[in-house]
Order: sequence, then structure tokens, then C-alpha cells
Amino acid sequence: MNKKHARHAFLAVIGCIVSPLLHAATVEVAAPLDFRIVEETLAQQVFTGPDRTVEVFADAIACNTLALSKPRVLGDENGQLRLVTDMQARVGTPIGQSCRFSKSWEGVVETEQTAHVQPGTAVVTFQVVGSRLLRANDGKDALPGFMQGWINSYVHPRLGKVTVDLAPALDGIRALMDLAASDPSAAAGAAGSHDAWSVSLSDVSVTSDALVALLLLDVPDAPAGWSPADESPLTDAELAAWDANWQAWDAFATWMIITLAAPAGPELTRTLAETWLEARYELRDALARDDRTRDPVRELFLNTWSRLAPLLHDRDLPIPGGQALGFAGFIGAGNALQALDRLAPHIGLSISRDSLRAMARMLAPEVSDAALGYSTAVNPELRALLGLGPALEVVPLKPRRRSMIFGHVLDWLIPSAHAAQIDPRLVQRLNTWVPRRLEIDNYLQAMARLLDAISLAEHANAKVPKDFLEVYDPLLRATAWQESCWRQYVERNGVREPIRSSAGSVGLMQINMHVWRGVYDIEQIQNNVGYNAHAGNEILVHYLVDYAIRRNEHEVSGDADNLARAAYAMYNGGPRHLGRYRDPKTSASLRKIDSAFWAKYQAIQDEGPLAVKPCLAGS
Repeated sequence: MNKKHARHAFLAVIGCIVSPLLHAATVEVAAPLDFRIVEETLAQQVFTGPDRTVEVFADAIACNTLALSKPRVLGDENGQLRLVTDMQARVGTPIGQSCRFSKSWEGVVETEQTAHVQPGTAVVTFQVVGSRLLRANDGKDALPGFMQGWINSYVHPRLGKVTVDLAPALDGIRALMDLAASDPSAAAGAAGSHDAWSVSLSDVSVTSDALVALLLLDVPDAPAGWSPADESPLTDAELAAWDANWQAWDAFATWMIITLAAPAGPELTRTLAETWLEARYELRDALARDDRTRDPVRELFLNTWSRLAPLLHDRDLPIPGGQALGFAGFIGAGNALQALDRLAPHIGLSISRDSLRAMARMLAPEVSDAALGYSTAVNPELRALLGLGPALEVVPLKPRRRSMIFGHVLDWLIPSAHAAQIDPRLVQRLNTWVPRRLEIDNYLQAMARLLDAISLAEHANAKVPKDFLEVYDPLLRATAWQESCWRQYVERNGVREPIRSSAGSVGLMQINMHVWRGVYDIEQIQNNVGYNAHAGNEILVHYLVDYAIRRNEHEVSGDADNLARAAYAMYNGGPRHLGRYRDPKTSASLRKIDSAFWAKYQAIQDEGPLAVKPCLAGS
């Protein structure tokens, strides 16, 4: 996490503060609301002129005027909001319809306010407790004293009328809670209604980083005799729901990250992309587990929300005009679900397609079901999020009759962007080839030619700095060895099929179809060795350049080859695994994987393609 995000990280902790001490059926949730929400409210209620300006005073002939612009909201350690605005004033003497002795002034107005909850409502009000005038250029008190009277008479009353109505946000949270209860009718009590779900605004406070709303969630009591340890296996119906809901979760998480990243700055976009990748790797792991005692989607949601929450307060994440309260509801909903899971586990929180779509519409009310749908099509926005550029294009090659073993004609596809570097006949040959023992040497030579072509194309792309090409070249070959023994296909019962893992990884580079859905063509990574090689190479280069080199992993030990170890660890486990090869706390199973890769990397450096032969001979 970079320094800017670290400054806001405490907000994620605040969002999880809950208190069971009020009474058995009440959960207390602190929901940090970004100051930009207050700025947006000011723009809607006060600063309604062009470029967020407001004329607060003007006499009949505009001889004396006072205007404010560019409102900025800050917090301080004393629990007060500080509203800082630019000021433009004109002072003169009106004589008839003319203005004499006119002079213009510019400065800065700083107003101090406290925040309060209007009793019995979800409305936040603000009380002006002080203000001062500052000269714009040096910040010293130097503007005419009588202007302070203007501020007191015309600015204070207008600011004192500003309100933030959180009722729509609370309604959204309440509706989401209904959807997220695994058995709403049972949770609502004997009457079978949802009256037990109550969300109210209890208090509001100001920190140096946020306006914090304190929400009270009245939830149903735990059933008699219920214990957190009483986890029974998921029913067949729950397992069937999981099969549908993980796709809904994946589609929602992808849409959410793309939506948040669209207006964000480059640094925040990279962090959001990493958050998305981590969510995808966690989905891969959840799908690979055979755990029938928990709801994986709930866990996936909560893990991702914990990483995402601090980023929602970053100033590089603009809030769209008119969406401030929706943004507040979105943050509050995520925090509320997190709190319910921790302090009211008897609710049986369940994240479904309906609850995810309800939460999405807090952030973007007009989002369609289609936009939140699960699709395997390549998504240009997703590739742009990762900084990968246009999709790998595919073009049909001339059909070539295969051997009599297979006896039919297929169209072969390879990425057009790299067609000049790869002999199409080589791709066609490898795409039909499961080598017999006597063919291994020829097969290794052919596959080495394919990887050489991929490598040369990458050299031409120049994304990998020249100083690190000696690391990149063996990294590509060692990864293909580690992942598949340089194989795209295997033969089972006389049928050729792509080599695949139980976790959904496929082909030469073992591209995981769950992690990289929407980034690559799922059909092509399974059935085209050339496309699979290019996709795996692009992923490796992404991790090598955008993570390992960018974060100076080679400087940790002074050994540039450690960049390869870091890149492969991420290729295997996601961005969080960058330093796992050197972490003494790494699990024994992961250490074994990293040691095996390191041995292959060194063998490729020493022996070249022949180092792979024992792997193929033993397969």
C-alpha cells in the first residue's frame, strides 16, 4: 500500500467498529463518509453557479458584491469541519446609478463548522462556529475588517442551512440487508415481516479524514441455543446457489472495479487493478476447494471489501456529480454487511445476485442487468485497467489436414499482431502434436522455436527494459516448463485434449480461465498453443515489469534473477505473492513450488531447451 493510501487505511478499521453493548439485537457501525460528499452537497445547495460559485451579496447596482468559489472541505483534530473557499469582493460607494471609488479584493474565507444529527431523522446539519478572512497570496489576515461583517451576515446563515439527508442511503442499506439474509422470513421474526430490520442514524462526528456517520442496526436476536460453532454442511440447494452466485460475484466485482477506476488517477488505477486481481485469484482458490461447510461468496465479498474500503476515500477517486449520496450508501452498505458478518453471524449473511445488484445500483442507479452479467467475452475496459492495451487479435490460417490419427480439418488461429514473428506452419504442427517418446527431441526443438518467436516479439515491443532481458528470456521458458512440461495437449484414451488443472488452468502456460476471464479469449487459450503462449507471456511481462521491476524487487538482495522468482510467484498466486520466495513465513507447499521453479530457471540458463527433456520423457 502506498503512503497516500496508508494515510486513509484507518478508515477501513473505523468502518468495522461495532458494538454489541447497546442491547442484544443492536449492532453499531461507523461509516466514514468522504468529505467530497459534503463538497458535492454544497455544490447542489449553495455553490450552484458555474464552476461552483455563488454570489452571497450584491447591492442594487452591484457596487458592493461578495462571491465565493471553489469550496474545499477539510477536517481537523478538534472534530470540526473546515470549509475553505476563494472570495471575490467589490467595495464602492453607490451614488445614484453609478459606483464611485470602487475597489476589488480577493482572498480566502475559512469557516469552521460542527456537524450534528437532526433528532429523529437521518439528516446531518452544520453549525457555523467561527470564520476568518485570509489574503490569497500569503495567508495572512490582511483583508479589510468590515468584510468579516459581510461574512457573518451573508455567508454564515447560508452555510447554516446546508443539510445532508442520509435517508436514501439508509433505505438502500435496509433493503440490502433484507436481500443478504439467507432466510429473510425467519430472520424477521414470528410475524414474518421485515420490521425487525431497522437502520437509523445515531450520531455523526468529524475526523481529520472523514465525516463519520454512526449507524444503529437493529437485527433479529439469535435463535435459542444458536452457537457460531454450529456450522453444518451446505445443503444441495445452497451448493446450487453457490454455483450461480460466484458468477454473479465475479461479474459484480469486475464491474465495480472498472467503474471506480474509470475516473481515477494512474496510481489509484494500478491499486484498484491489483485489488481486482487479488479477488480473481481468491475466486480461483475458492472454486478449487471442496469445502461444503461455508459460503465462499460471502468470504470473497468480505475479503475484497476490506482491501477496497480504504481506496474509496482517495482524492484521486472523483465522485461523479449528483452521486454523492449514492456513494455514501455504497460505502455504508459494505461496512454494514461487514459488521453484520462479525457481530451477528446468526443472520446467515448470503451474498447473492440480487443483493450484489442492489449494491451496484447504490453506486450507479442506471446500471443495467446486462452490465452486471457474467460473460466470457474479452473486455477492452478490463485490459485497459491492467495496462495491457488492445486485445490479442486472432486471424484464421489456411486449414491443414491433420494426421490420420485425428482425420479432420480445423482452422488454426494465432494473434495477428505477432503473425510476422511466428511461422503459421509451426503453430499448426504444435497444435496437433502430443509427442511420442521418439519424437521428444523434435518436439522440444519445435516448441523452443515457438517460445523464441514469442520472446523476440517481446524484445521488439520493448516493454521489458533492456537491462532485464537476460532475466525475461529464461523466465518465459522456465514458466512454460514449470506449468506444463512445454505441453499444450495430452492424450487420454486416444483423445487429444488441452492439459488442464483442477483449478481451471489450461494449456502450455496454464492460463487460469477464472482469473483471466474477460482478459483473454477462453476458447483460444484452450485450443490454440500460439494464443496460449502469447497470453502467458503477456501475464508474465505484466508481473515482471509492472510489479517486480517497478517495486525494485531486484534491489532487495542485489540479484536481478530474483525478479524472475518474484514474477513467477505472482504468476502462480497473484500480486500479494511478490515477495513470498524470500519470506520465511511462506508455507511449505508454496516454498516447494518456488524451489522447483528456481531449479528450472537455472537449468534453462545452463542447458537451454534440453533441460526440459526429462520432464517430457517422464510424462
